[in-house]
Amino acid sequence: MESFQLGNWRVSPRLNQLTLENSEQKLSITPKLMQLLLVLVEHKYQPIGLEELIEKVWPQRVVADSSVYQGIAQLRKVLSADDQHQQYIERISGQGYRIAPDIAIEIYTDESGTLDLTPSSQNTSHYKNYWLLGICTLLVVAALVIAVNIQSYSPKREADSTQYFEQFTLASHLLSQQNVAQLEQAKQIYLEVIEQDSENAEALNGLCNSYRMLAIYGSVTEIERDTLCHPLLEKAFAHAPNNAQVLASVARQHFEQGQISQAQALFEQSLAINRDDAMTWHWYGRLKRNQNKVADALTAHQRAFKLAPNDPIVLRGLAYAYLNNRDLTNARKYFERSVVISPNFKHKALYELDFYPLNQSRAAHYLNWYRQHQESYVKKYPAHKLSHILFLLSLNQGVLAQEIFDQFAAVNSVPQHFLLYAKASLAWYHQKPNAALVYLQQRYRLAPEQNHFVMPYLFALVQLNHAEKALTLFKKHFPEIVTLKQVTNENRGQYLLLARLYKATEKNRLYQDAYERLLALEQESTFSIEHQLRWNALSGDDANNVDLLNKLLNSGWLPDFNDNMFSIERYSTLAGSNHSAKSWLAKLSNIQRCIWQHTQCVKN
Repeated sequence: MESFQLGNWRVSPRLNQLTLENSEQKLSITPKLMQLLLVLVEHKYQPIGLEELIEKVWPQRVVADSSVYQGIAQLRKVLSADDQHQQYIERISGQGYRIAPDIAIEIYTDESGTLDLTPSSQNTSHYKNYWLLGICTLLVVAALVIAVNIQSYSPKREADSTQYFEQFTLASHLLSQQNVAQLEQAKQIYLEVIEQDSENAEALNGLCNSYRMLAIYGSVTEIERDTLCHPLLEKAFAHAPNNAQVLASVARQHFEQGQISQAQALFEQSLAINRDDAMTWHWYGRLKRNQNKVADALTAHQRAFKLAPNDPIVLRGLAYAYLNNRDLTNARKYFERSVVISPNFKHKALYELDFYPLNQSRAAHYLNWYRQHQESYVKKYPAHKLSHILFLLSLNQGVLAQEIFDQFAAVNSVPQHFLLYAKASLAWYHQKPNAALVYLQQRYRLAPEQNHFVMPYLFALVQLNHAEKALTLFKKHFPEIVTLKQVTNENRGQYLLLARLYKATEKNRLYQDAYERLLALEQESTFSIEHQLRWNALSGDDANNVDLLNKLLNSGWLPDFNDNMFSIERYSTLAGSNHSAKSWLAKLSNIQRCIWQHTQCVKN
């Protein structure tokens, strides 16, 4: 049996292809999706449960129910191209999935044309015999198709059989070196192969990857990269729609264009074919971060790291995944590992602002980067305009920050949580604290059961004297800090905040216990300037606060709206008198102006 008819679709299992009748529209699906479709057809109009589907489609593997849901959704999406039928696959509550009973199934045979498998009241026994014969044939072919596809999509088999094996293996090695001269050499190899074989999907995809790497380490801009890659990937996909690498590259393109559902489907098709490609897992993790599924994102990035532990792109992705999970220690660890391996990537000054507090040196480096790359980078990644707005607020350039935000047209293309944080920061800077609180509350409610949006909202509640609500929120999200018996340097900052909340809510016994634990830590270790200021506020000893605040400025400190929009107000209130506070704010303003104007500041 070569193919069969499903409604208006001619299904070709050997080709993993569906052709829509009359239109000749051809769609390719992954071998795993084809297997899922064959199992549904085997059961015809009888529902098949999740467990049986998993057993038949993913034998001897541990697979979550979500894999079935995703597979069914992808099949429905493909089959929905037929406008005549609203639904090919229907769900029967409590029983599973089946082919909809109004969809005709016809098995093509060599001797007698077709057999109509639509239910009929006549010739029932004759129909059953043909049905069994057809299904047995179908199952045999399905098994052969799966075996053939598993072998044909093995990366090793493809590499061994290609006539360009030597060229591709050399080009792949050159791409991994992050050296511009070697990247150019890889690009040239792919161009030479394409000159000989213009439809070679591996060469087309490899050439696009060369442009991607040159956009990171060379002079190619992100806009130029996309312009060059689009026709290459379009052609590669047309000639190799089931190639895992091509699917992943097209998925990445959809992701960068904001087409998230298409990207997810293509990434999952790619991973169904080859689960051992680090960059596919890396970009799948980025997609999950975009969807605010931080746990799934971390899992994907960890899988990428295991496959390519020294790839700086993979390492930076893992660092961001830990950052989204509020694990700053591991985030910095893997970012620093990426810098050791690749110290000269051109966006380093930008990325550093996400992993380290803004200071005077980093601010100057960022401004140099921005003047060189902002036009192409911001055009490609509009979310960075919001990052730049936060940077401007940190340098006291609030008027310019507001003007840029008011002209920001790409509101729908950036994550909602980032947009709300930028709005809150602008509101706080312009002395609209209640509006800032509302924005941060809306942001927190995007994921109220997770920890990664809670801290800015909690800080706002503390700053606006809503201590009881802040304490309730703290207990919900950080119960391990509340139950600590001993404070360490790693959790000192959170515990200082908890002690402050106990004091503000007059939980005297709890405050006394927390104070004693912090006192023991203070006596055996050295606090940072910022933690010392917070400790002085708790203990009521503010005699040396002015000196500490001046040391803070002389150490290179700057307010960092990307991390904490409340720090200026918090520290200025610790200066003691109004005169001291105004003097400290004037020194800070002078430093901010010097950095902005690229002049040398004189430290006091």
